[in-house]
Amino acid sequence: MRVLVLAVLAAWLGFGFNTASAEVTHPPLEAYGDLPSIRYMALSPDGSIVAFAERRERADYLVTFDFATRQKTYHVKIDDVATRDIWFADEENIVILASETKFVIGFRGEFEYSGAFSFSLKTKKLTFLLRGTDNIYPAQGDLGRIVGDDADPGYIFMPAYVGDRYSHPNYSLLRVNLKTGKGRRFKSGVDNTVDWFVDKDGTVLAREDYNNTTDTYRVYTYVNGKRELIYELETSQLPPGVTGIKADRSALLFSDGSDADDSGNVYELYFSGQLTPASLGGKGGTIERIIKDGNRFVLGVEYSGAVPSYKFYDPDVDAAVSGMVNQFSTASVNLVSWTDDWSKLLYLIYGSDTPGSYVLQDRETGQMMLVADERDNIPPDAIGQMVSVNYKARDGLNIPSILTWPAGVDIETASKLPLVVMPHGGPESYDAVGFDWMAQYFANRGYLVLQPNFRGSSGYGTEHRILGKGEWGGKMQDDITDGVQTLVEQGLADPTRVCIVGASYGGYAALAGGAFTPDLYKCVVAIAPVSDIRPLLVDVKWDNGRKHWALDYWQENIGDLDEEREKLDAISPARAADKFTAPVLLIHGNDDTVVPIKQSEIMERALEKAGKDVTFLELEGEDHWMSDGDTRIDALSAMATFIDQHIGAEAE
Repeated sequence: MRVLVLAVLAAWLGFGFNTASAEVTHPPLEAYGDLPSIRYMALSPDGSIVAFAERRERADYLVTFDFATRQKTYHVKIDDVATRDIWFADEENIVILASETKFVIGFRGEFEYSGAFSFSLKTKKLTFLLRGTDNIYPAQGDLGRIVGDDADPGYIFMPAYVGDRYSHPNYSLLRVNLKTGKGRRFKSGVDNTVDWFVDKDGTVLAREDYNNTTDTYRVYTYVNGKRELIYELETSQLPPGVTGIKADRSALLFSDGSDADDSGNVYELYFSGQLTPASLGGKGGTIERIIKDGNRFVLGVEYSGAVPSYKFYDPDVDAAVSGMVNQFSTASVNLVSWTDDWSKLLYLIYGSDTPGSYVLQDRETGQMMLVADERDNIPPDAIGQMVSVNYKARDGLNIPSILTWPAGVDIETASKLPLVVMPHGGPESYDAVGFDWMAQYFANRGYLVLQPNFRGSSGYGTEHRILGKGEWGGKMQDDITDGVQTLVEQGLADPTRVCIVGASYGGYAALAGGAFTPDLYKCVVAIAPVSDIRPLLVDVKWDNGRKHWALDYWQENIGDLDEEREKLDAISPARAADKFTAPVLLIHGNDDTVVPIKQSEIMERALEKAGKDVTFLELEGEDHWMSDGDTRIDALSAMATFIDQHIGAEAE
């Protein structure tokens, strides 16, 4: 565990833009494919220690580091399930959020089951929260949610469906003992309750309900000691709704989900039912997240873009965070944790000189410390330079993108480089400056990597996002094609050595590229892809019901299952398998609960029937997000061999 003062930190995290490097280190593939060495670092409430997950010999451990003693302590192995987050409930208890794919007898299909564990630094005991609680419904996915701290140390508030397997369970608020893990019902909800907001004193400030049958969204409050309806909206899709609580407890922050502006159309919803526009937008553009405390009282806002920016209500905190962002202006400065009094702030910083560095800012002393590297086995010279670039689509739309140069290349003279195009998933997501393990691996091996934020991506304004509606296989795909052609026209990419790689929606885009622009790509890699849209929408309808908001959302963004069958078939790569000329590598986890593995099986059968070159790698026990280090290594190894064979040195 390294701890460096500011002078060393500033030199080490220079984030300069080097045009060339005399020598480039090539770390082993496993350094990229495996999970990061350090993940989910969090500060204790008083800032004396940090907790995190550490990866050692392909296993994860819960670890703490004491700043005063410089002692690192390994507490417990946490490798049986996928760790999703770590934070402190209080000075004594660390909460670990984890999930796994699960099947429950008597219920249809598999689902992603999440749970929260409490680890006591005093007793060294790991406790599964809500286990042993009476009448917890057996088949629910989001069981690890914690929505508030209790004023009494050792207790938290968690929502959960309560009821036996033969009933319609209600989504209630429980008060949970961190020591025993058992919860008691604190406030009862109904079967269509979706969220709870509670103060430390136990006052339920808001309860949200959404009825899929009637398309009705409601907000209730209990501030006056009884349940009162303060807002109602008729909508076919679940809105963002209540996103937080004003710091003075006078109102809720609320969004109806409309596309009125980039601020997310956020209002202050008073407990009388009055709505007033909230002044959260404007500094950095589109809101990425609202920063909140443990009870979801709003502290500030993070804005999206190639690198994040922030705005805090407390002017001193705002100045401190802005100072960090300005000091590392070409890097991505991500605020990840802070002490209760905001005297210490923890950041995860990404840039072209670091694979991710946890940096502690001490506002009282004015010092910064490099606490740890997210990946300690990838040196700065191995990292490909990341640049935020823009290009014009064929209709004139600006397409913001991330371009990662091959490590060590002289960017002033580089030309006709082999190109890997990596469209992101979502598609309402976006790529930004950060350490993308796939992009950085290929950049280290000599490939230029383009990550386009095509229309339909989030993060770059409401208009850019909504322009993607109905454009799967259409203008969204054209944007990716136009990015490739721009790099070719500028002489940076070799048109005879281009491969497209993507996961989830990006996997669909990769297959669509192979099907609808077959002359553009020499190879196609699709991870957990959508290949045939109508069966996917049928699955959504079957799993959730024909009135569910999820079906409405996907039909609005792709096409109507009943009325646009021809369109859906026309944009489905599996139905255009005969058009492929490039070889295809399919990769899919058999525990994927987001995109069923049968989507890859459909694609494989279609390509084989058409006599095309296809390879299918099924990842045993892997989920949609490739959360397991071993299977990620297997997947990256297969990709590396495949891409090298078709556009790398082996292909020359």
